[in-house]
Amino acid sequence: MSFQFFSPTKIHFGNSYRRKIGGIAKKYGGRCLIVRSEKKQKYREVFFQDIVNELEKEGIEYIVYDGVISNPSTNIVEKGVDLAVKKEVDFIIGYGGGSAIDTAKAISLLIKNRQSSWEYVFGNLSDPFIDHNPFIKSIPLIAITTTSGTGSHVTQASVISDLKNNEKVTLFHSTLFPKECIVDPEIMNTVPVHVTSSTGFDALCHAFESYLNPNANRLTKTLSLQSMDIIIQILPKLIRDINNKEYRELMAYADTISGMCLSNAGAEAPHPIGEIINGYLKDLSHGETLAFVYPSFCKYIIDVIPECFEDIFRLFKFYIPEDKTLPKGDQAYYMMKNFLEDIDFLVTPYSINLDEQLKANIKDKLVFDLPLTTADGLKEIFENSV
Repeated sequence: MSFQFFSPTKIHFGNSYRRKIGGIAKKYGGRCLIVRSEKKQKYREVFFQDIVNELEKEGIEYIVYDGVISNPSTNIVEKGVDLAVKKEVDFIIGYGGGSAIDTAKAISLLIKNRQSSWEYVFGNLSDPFIDHNPFIKSIPLIAITTTSGTGSHVTQASVISDLKNNEKVTLFHSTLFPKECIVDPEIMNTVPVHVTSSTGFDALCHAFESYLNPNANRLTKTLSLQSMDIIIQILPKLIRDINNKEYRELMAYADTISGMCLSNAGAEAPHPIGEIINGYLKDLSHGETLAFVYPSFCKYIIDVIPECFEDIFRLFKFYIPEDKTLPKGDQAYYMMKNFLEDIDFLVTPYSINLDEQLKANIKDKLVFDLPLTTADGLKEIFENSV
């Protein structure tokens, strides 16, 4: 065996860990910017109040930037940077799901690199495993995740929408890893069913794609299989018993190790296809774009790496069609469709607005190769989804 594994974020996992944020944060300074969503759900406000109370106990000043929306764009990041610079903050706290944490990451980066244009950032922070500019720095970031799905609290990725080009772009740099993160399953106990399905499926995709990826190693494969096993068993149960605290805790754990795998092995075709779709259809959640292409991805990829599907078929055994005479690609296709139906998250061409011009625009951007999927393969997956 010979491999590398890098996961520098210090993880604080457990119920009520949000109440320890004061002690965690004070080592980074006396003033912070809290980045969060503009949507303030009542069920989360009590948890947010716990956090600011603990900061106040430690004498930490905080400024709240609540301008984050789903699929955050460059202008939202810029407003956060302007506020952080004006208030001279020492560190950032990202509180929320992937959109809030990704925005917080981008803000922490651009505070230190205000001279860099978006063209430079998008063009030079595009490799998940190589820092092409090792001199880029950021101010410290603490991530407090409120969903079990994005894994952003333990990755070096920040997904930002480029409004100029109708693109959703992923930035990669080791400085984007949060210094520390809090994973408090109690915060997730009241996440609605649809969001639970969406984020839970996203976590499954992280484990699925990082398991298949040629960059995977024995450690990431072991963790990916463990995460998939938990999510396949627990997510359907959680959808039917939405307030089950044990299920929430297991999903939070699975999401975290999926994120660690993703940051070390990488994603595959569904993620870039989904991000291109999201560049045009911004009201769709990231999980919905993944669910849209995933059955077709499974059908395509099993012919590329059939040996990897032995373990995947074992984990999804209750979702594989009974007709074993079906070609393996069709079995994989219906396996994923059956799972999506079980978590009430099947996304079809009829449920999203994809006209012919939009389909053509998306296909025009599928012109790159991935470790497992060629540009022609990306087009095939997309065409079989629509």
